[in-house]
Amino acid sequence: MICIVNFKNMMHYEKQLKWLQDIEREFLDFKLLVAPTLPEHNSYHNYEIIAQNISLVQRTVGEVSASVLNGLKIQYAFVGHLERRRLLNETTDLINERLINCLDNHIVPIICLGIHSGPDLVIRELKSILKNSDLSDQRVIIAYESLKSTQSNQPVYSYVEMEAVYLKLKQYMDELTNSSGLSSYHLVMGGHINEEGINVAEKIGYDGVLIGDRYQEVTSFKPLIKTLNRIKRERLLTHGS
Repeated sequence: MICIVNFKNMMHYEKQLKWLQDIEREFLDFKLLVAPTLPEHNSYHNYEIIAQNISLVQRTVGEVSASVLNGLKIQYAFVGHLERRRLLNETTDLINERLINCLDNHIVPIICLGIHSGPDLVIRELKSILKNSDLSDQRVIIAYESLKSTQSNQPVYSYVEMEAVYLKLKQYMDELTNSSGLSSYHLVMGGHINEEGINVAEKIGYDGVLIGDRYQEVTSFKPLIKTLNRIKRERLLTHGS
């Protein structure tokens, strides 16, 4: 499975540095993507550094440009994170511009969904973000978060809801892959994820999980590492890959 960890902006800088150093010493049998508050050079061996955001194409201030991310060898960037949309009022038009900036600069977008919870509304939201984008030979990650869980800081998502959204997203993305020439996509589940949440995501069929800044020390993150490593071992025994 893929595990995406987002430090957001409230985690102390020294804690972030220690987390990045400590995780290098752990055995990780899964793909780990980590988004620190300030992007740094993607030169670690155990995981990849990714960006919490990407700028618009036009001249602006206070955002990281695609050229800087390319210079840092960063290959993934969030677009449309729910907290940016909720607190900064980012529209789908702005998110679409960031998405196109990613695609034009060989950066894999992590498209965040979850403002709406019904499967049909989630697809409408995704279509609005993807409009006018050339997806031929591109890769994307779609992250669906339970907004209720994120806002309440506890895992209150419904299994039925998360499965219904997954099935609708998978159907739509399979059709889009065939019609647009999209190279590949992955679906990840977020919303106050813990060990049980990882098991739920795996059981439903999600390709990975999105985790916020709750685990500010690697020692507290270790149970999740153990769960993710176990899932990989079980898949190897069952499928041989």
